[in-house]
Amino acid sequence: DLFKIKELALLYPPRVRSLLGALLERQNDKINTKRLKDSLNPFTTYKYDLRDTELTTYQNWNII
Repeated sequence: DLFKIKELALLYPPRVRSLLGALLERQNDKINTKRLKDSLNPFTTYKYDLRDTELTTYQNWNII
C-alpha cells in the first residue's frame, strides 16, 4: 500500500525520503509525493552513487 509506505517514510531521515520520492515518481508520475517533498529542506542535497539512467527523477529530489 503506497499510502502506508509514504506515511512510514516520514519517520525516516530526509535522505531516505528523497530517495523514496524519486523512486515513486519514476514508477508513476500520478503518485502524490507532495507530502514527502514538503518534508525536505529545499536547500539540502543528498549524495548517492547513481547514474542518470538508473533514476531519471533524481534532480526533482535534490539528489546528486
